[in-house]
Amino acid sequence: MSKPFSWGIKSPINSTNYIGMRPAEADKVFEKLVPVQLQLSPTEERKHFLSLSVELMSSGISSTSFRKQDLQIEITDEDDPYIFYGLRMSEEDFSVLKSQQGLLIDFSSFPSKFIQLVERCISEYQTESPKFLILIRYQNEMPKPCFVFEIVETNPFKHLCHLSLKLTEGGETQIKKHLSLKLRQLKEEQENNVQVLKSLEQQVDIERKNHAQKTAELELLKCDFQAKLQDMQQLLKIEYQTEKQLLLQTKMDLEQQFRQHQMNAEEKEKSFLQQIKDLKEKNSQIENHAKEATSRLVKTEEDCNRLQQELSSARRRGASLDADFHSKERTVNQLRTKIAVLEQELKDKDVLLAKQQDLLTAAQEQKGRLTSIVEEKDSVISRRESAVKTMTEELIKANDIIRKLQNDIRILNQKVRLLLLLIKCDIHSSIFIQLKTRTDVAREQEKVLQHRDDEIARLRDELNGHSKLQDEVVELRSKNEEKESAMKNNEQIISYLNKQLNDLQLRSETTGRNPQWFSTPNDVNGVGPKIPMSSLRSSPLQLGQTLENR
Repeated sequence: MSKPFSWGIKSPINSTNYIGMRPAEADKVFEKLVPVQLQLSPTEERKHFLSLSVELMSSGISSTSFRKQDLQIEITDEDDPYIFYGLRMSEEDFSVLKSQQGLLIDFSSFPSKFIQLVERCISEYQTESPKFLILIRYQNEMPKPCFVFEIVETNPFKHLCHLSLKLTEGGETQIKKHLSLKLRQLKEEQENNVQVLKSLEQQVDIERKNHAQKTAELELLKCDFQAKLQDMQQLLKIEYQTEKQLLLQTKMDLEQQFRQHQMNAEEKEKSFLQQIKDLKEKNSQIENHAKEATSRLVKTEEDCNRLQQELSSARRRGASLDADFHSKERTVNQLRTKIAVLEQELKDKDVLLAKQQDLLTAAQEQKGRLTSIVEEKDSVISRRESAVKTMTEELIKANDIIRKLQNDIRILNQKVRLLLLLIKCDIHSSIFIQLKTRTDVAREQEKVLQHRDDEIARLRDELNGHSKLQDEVVELRSKNEEKESAMKNNEQIISYLNKQLNDLQLRSETTGRNPQWFSTPNDVNGVGPKIPMSSLRSSPLQLGQTLENR
């Protein structure tokens, strides 16, 4: 724990401007309630909230024509006015404090760092186990008793004191000045509150007057509303009477229209009865005509029998003609089936060509995807290889460090053996203490070696993962080569089919220029029917087309 800062003879503080004074040139930096742990005696310890204020006060002009500032720290309690501790520090005093406690900051940055530590203590106080504490303890070991202000960091091993300041307890005059300042502030606050209260009372009076005016206006509006309501009720009654009269008039008109429609319906019924009588007379006339038609039908049946005999003779002649027609029709059907077979073969070849083209496009797309995947994997492999190189370099360095540490451990073990021999010979206790420290160092070095071994195992696992990635890339490349060979085979098949189709197209064009006739296999000596080659369907592929156009 660092020593508390003591003023000694070097402190240039005057009793008139020490504590409780508020000159016009003071600049207040921090003022807040802070949780403090008080130790007034070895047995008495309690937690309390005290008010901490930090100010920068001018103390004249230095030799370099710059205005000098002193840091003033005051600790007070609002509940107990007799608790008053203070400290005023100049730049020379801070240099002494810096050399005593080994501080690494300048006087200009000390106030901000001090406030940061206090804020850390306030924030840590809200947690269950605070790490930073503010401790004020009474110290009567010195020639003059005083209070020590410490900022302590707690951990399971040790309590670390970051800063220790010696505070002086305020005298009677200083406490009186402090209380007079507090009383003056309270009076100023009271005067401000009285002024605010007066202004609020004036606003309340104004609001009351406005409320009275608004109530009078509301009563006037109520009277106007009631008068308008009565007028509206009278208007509604008049409109109701007029609407009632209109409804009665429309009712009478509708009844008259209904009677008129009823009379028209009776007249239409009489006319329909007359029409029915006329239709009955026409029905009797039609029956007479039917009897005459039956007599005519008998005569037509006799004519029909005669025509049926003539028809039977005509059918015999048609049967002989049908036999000749069927023989010729069979030959035509055979030729049509051959034509259909040829057309189906052409269609199948077209479909096969389209499928081969689809396979080619799909293979090209898959090739593009595989090339992109291979490029990505190559980039990943390059990155992983660079990482592996860096890891190997680090492993080499770690192995060198491990060898050095192992050599140090061997040397230490030899020294430990020698020290054990010395301990058996009852050597002085100081050598035994040094032995303990060296064994602790050896244990720490063994821990470091174990940590390095763990890192080496982790790096080896990462190298195994990189080797697996390389195997995956090799498999992808082999698959890509297989796909490329399949694409080459498909291209050869497509070129072969294109040659065949071009040969067929050339033959069809030559036969189209010189229309020839071909006969079916059933023809004997070319007697059967012949069909021109130009009547066959031409192939959709034309001569001179390239593979891309098809």
